[in-house]
Amino acid sequence: MPQAATTTTRDDRALLVETEERLVARWTAEGVAPDTVRGAVAEAFERLAGARVRSFLPILVERRVRLQLSGV
Repeated sequence: MPQAATTTTRDDRALLVETEERLVARWTAEGVAPDTVRGAVAEAFERLAGARVRSFLPILVERRVRLQLSGV
């Protein structure tokens, strides 16, 4: 039986951790607090949690975080 779209799978969590680590490294180098970056990642992922196609979640999360933090 296919997993529900709103359920965070183990693969989603692994991708989210990798994406978060990459973004924290990038944005903290620019002076953004790590907790701010983590919050932006969590918010972006939550907004996309219901997506049916999961393959592009890391790219979409990165794009949302970049747009959000560019204004900080």
